[in-house]
Amino acid sequence: MKKKAVVVVFVMLGLVSIILGTVFTVYNSQSDKYTLENIYNAYMKADEMVVATVNDVNIMNKELSLIQYSYGTSKPIDRAIEQQALNQLAEKDGFSLSQSEINKEVDYITERYKSLNLPDNAENRAFYNALVKEHLAMTTSIRYQYSVQKQIMHQNFYCDNQDINEKYEKYKTLYQEWEDGGKENTVLYDEIWSLREEITQEYIDHRISQFKIEKR
Repeated sequence: MKKKAVVVVFVMLGLVSIILGTVFTVYNSQSDKYTLENIYNAYMKADEMVVATVNDVNIMNKELSLIQYSYGTSKPIDRAIEQQALNQLAEKDGFSLSQSEINKEVDYITERYKSLNLPDNAENRAFYNALVKEHLAMTTSIRYQYSVQKQIMHQNFYCDNQDINEKYEKYKTLYQEWEDGGKENTVLYDEIWSLREEITQEYIDHRISQFKIEKR
């Protein structure tokens, strides 16, 4: 058995630019490699070996194929660690999807599953349940990141890191300058937007860096 290696993960979060109120779903459509049919086959062949842990929550090999379907990535372990960490932050902060959001996402993934025309048996039902769980975890992680952006946007943000707080103070100053100027300075607005995303990323990275994360 390989010795477990404790790793420090500095998660580089590719934050999605989201318009307030927009419903979004992340799927890879550029490669046949990550079609649901192929992911189904990979899932059925995978074992339940633990490949990583985040604060003692296990990530199993079987989950990685689902991560590949959600994100279309060749590095599913890193993405799975990131997603699990974000979901733990969301839970810690009391963030969760609304019931209407859950229903919408479940309906979407149910239609995708039905397109496979699989027989109704225990194995396929287990795959469906795992697919729904993964999809909701992915959606939660993305929406949680946006919730942090909204805290910054509404100036209801705090961090215990001085460097991040200094950037937040700069953000507030620039935002006030933009408002005082009639909100017509597009260059300043772009700077504010970029700074907000930067603060969000650094804030989440800072918190995740305090987690116990292991790859096996």
